[in-house]
Amino acid sequence: MIIFHLFYDLDMFKYVDIDFQKDAFWYWLPRLIVFLFMLSVGLSFSIAHKTRIKKAPYFKRLAKIGICAIGISISTYFLFPNNWVYFGTLHCIFFSTILITPFRKSPYLSLVFFYVFIGLELSGVQIPFFQMEHAAMDYIPIWPWIGYSFLGIFLAHHDFHKFKTPDVKALQLIRFLGRHALIIYLTHQPLMYGLIYLYTTVTN
Repeated sequence: MIIFHLFYDLDMFKYVDIDFQKDAFWYWLPRLIVFLFMLSVGLSFSIAHKTRIKKAPYFKRLAKIGICAIGISISTYFLFPNNWVYFGTLHCIFFSTILITPFRKSPYLSLVFFYVFIGLELSGVQIPFFQMEHAAMDYIPIWPWIGYSFLGIFLAHHDFHKFKTPDVKALQLIRFLGRHALIIYLTHQPLMYGLIYLYTTVTN
């Protein structure tokens, strides 16, 4: 995510020339990132609330994500009025969390939902979803992306999270980033964009 946004910002300021729609790597990278986000939503949610819904953490997490999503919409509306984010990654995570809640104990039904949503997408069938006329900087509709959260529920019930990984420093860094994903998500782009903007202003 950080790498993608870095090059996205560099492209905006004309330091690189990337066609994010036609270059296969840059087209699929953000989709891989969102896939991992949505998969983690179902996986972590199913683990955290395996036996029962823990109301305080559940609503605290929803409130945190919801407030951050609204903050992104407001800030991008004023900074980038032609491309502001009205339903991005955090918006999708917020509503997907609510929708998958009743199915956290139903791994095989969740797997069916995954196949349905992704199967429809691969078949070219688009489930209608709220969409505004402008091209938002980040637009992640619930369908089909919630399908990967359902897959996460299925994987959690089959102990995917217990998969052993080598204890190397590179993975330790990834684990650290994963434990602080929300704060990194919220801060990395304003920081990088601001630094590139400052550099451009000073050098031109």
